[in-house]
Amino acid sequence: PPSFELVADPSGAGVFLRYTDVNSSSILQTRLGILDGLRRFTCCRRDEPFWMFPAAGRKHADVPVETQWLLAETELNDCVMIVPLLDGPFRFSLGGETGGLTLAGETGDPFTAGTGGVALYLSVGADPYAMAEEGARAVMNRLGTGRLSAEKPVPDFADSFGWCTWDSFYREVSADKVREGLASFKAGGVEPRFIILDDGWQDYKRTPTGEDRLVSFSANQSRFGGDLSAVVRMAKQDFKIRRFLVWHAFIGYWGGVDLKGYGVRDAVRNYGPGILEHQPRVNVRWWGPVSGLVPAKTVGRFYDDYHRALKASGVDGVKVDNQAVIEGLATGQGGRVGLYRAYREALENSVFKHFNGRLINCMSNSMETYYGSPRSTLIRSSIDFWPARPETHGLHLYTNAQVGFWFGRFMRPDWDMFQSAHAMGSFHAAGRAVSGGPVYVSDRPDAHDFALLKKMVLSDGSVLRADGPGLPTRDCLFSDVTRDAVLLKIFNRNGDGAVVGIFNANYHADANDRVSITGSVSTDDVPGLKDGRFAALSQRTGRVWTCGPGGREPVRLDEGGWEIVTFAPVDRGAAILGLADKLNSGGAVSSKTWGPDGSLTVSLRDGGELAAWTEKKPASVASNGKSVIFSHDAQSGKLSITLPDLGPQSVILTW
Repeated sequence: PPSFELVADPSGAGVFLRYTDVNSSSILQTRLGILDGLRRFTCCRRDEPFWMFPAAGRKHADVPVETQWLLAETELNDCVMIVPLLDGPFRFSLGGETGGLTLAGETGDPFTAGTGGVALYLSVGADPYAMAEEGARAVMNRLGTGRLSAEKPVPDFADSFGWCTWDSFYREVSADKVREGLASFKAGGVEPRFIILDDGWQDYKRTPTGEDRLVSFSANQSRFGGDLSAVVRMAKQDFKIRRFLVWHAFIGYWGGVDLKGYGVRDAVRNYGPGILEHQPRVNVRWWGPVSGLVPAKTVGRFYDDYHRALKASGVDGVKVDNQAVIEGLATGQGGRVGLYRAYREALENSVFKHFNGRLINCMSNSMETYYGSPRSTLIRSSIDFWPARPETHGLHLYTNAQVGFWFGRFMRPDWDMFQSAHAMGSFHAAGRAVSGGPVYVSDRPDAHDFALLKKMVLSDGSVLRADGPGLPTRDCLFSDVTRDAVLLKIFNRNGDGAVVGIFNANYHADANDRVSITGSVSTDDVPGLKDGRFAALSQRTGRVWTCGPGGREPVRLDEGGWEIVTFAPVDRGAAILGLADKLNSGGAVSSKTWGPDGSLTVSLRDGGELAAWTEKKPASVASNGKSVIFSHDAQSGKLSITLPDLGPQSVILTW
């Protein structure tokens, strides 16, 4: 339409589109046009204000309102990527109708109006992964409001195994229950190194308008004696907790705060039309229609005071929840973009001042977080793990992978807690193993699968976190893997190798309707992996084989089934596949060095069962200076080495 004009992208990766309306308003809506030759698309759209879900379709009308990223495939086999942006007071989003795509812009404040701005980034190409990488740089250079996730350090606790109290105790958590939970882990021999004390510890009250508000920076008296110092000290002294994180809401508590000295005002929730289309009652349900809001001018002091008090109790970091509530409280505050930016700046500054950046952002899947977080990087990228909702488990992995495809370029996805002893515990564990995010569980006391946990956790309490965000492979990228007969495949990298998690994410309540799905796995599934010969290891079967470009290995999985395949490059007749008794085996390999005598030294992060492929059987294998037992299968080339000692290993293979 004539209301749009092209704006050059200096990088040349794509173009920007500026929209200008004839009228000034706080809500703008217009038709955008059609995608010529549309074959199919995938997108990420919001439902509640807090979360995104993937959607796939073949028609313009299938594109939901509140879409924050869209990737389409055309009949010419091109990909078209359309990304709504932030500009001035406006936040833009996409939707669809029979006649094509639509664009919506909103400020979140009837008193803050405008005629538009640079609303979209658009690119076209053959390689969607390269388009996302180049496009993310172009968007961030244009916006200048944040940084790419690759440029931001991941908080130190993310490399350790963790426990969150939420699904264990919900809001009934207490100091005694924290001890009970930690003691249960200790008895089984797998101990978390970080803890998240979730909702239930704070001092709050119910107001006449129906919401719960924070009334002090102290812990509640009934379950924590008004002070967290004792429970933090217990966790660190009696158990092996190194980092103690606590939960709090973005606005203090679910209904805000009732504290003197911060200019708190009553704010009535007022979400925009897109969210209301998905959730018509969002302005009144869950936590009451009114919140006690700390205004932008004092929120920095609020966080500083709050976090100083927590640090004095020994707390090391925070999980900050309910962040997207802020856009619904922006009336009279200059709009959602500005209010969100003030809160994010204040939060990040305080967290880095008091906790060295240890922050998990949660319920924050609006683009203001992804594009407006220059310092923090961890973000919960899907709605919760739901133990009692079997239909959600495949959707959970699908959502995290799809959200990570674009938004993982800006923030590192955190795939949430899970429960190891749950019927789908191994399914979720396999997803976390390839996710590249932190690994933490919400096990109830005495409800653990320690054999499964030991496949994820090293003897020092660390985890084998893959290099980047786990992303969907090209052959499932445009499918709804919860309904289509297509395997969900998620790839990641471990140095010069790769890992691919494979899942049947379908769900049917009736066992008679459940289906097995057939697919394949290959090094071709991993963009950017160098050409050449690779060895592969199947996690579930232990089988080892070699492959090259174009070679595909068949996979068949029943509903709820999973597999992980690790790939390692063959170099001089050998490929190191890592610790076969860990889900992400290749993540255990720290380095590989060839000696002048033709020996190979492999540095590993722990002992266990080392798997490799070698063309010839080694003459000897030693670890940390001692000979170790090994076997070699001449037919497959699989080399199995038992490393009985715990801790870092230096393994030397000699031929």
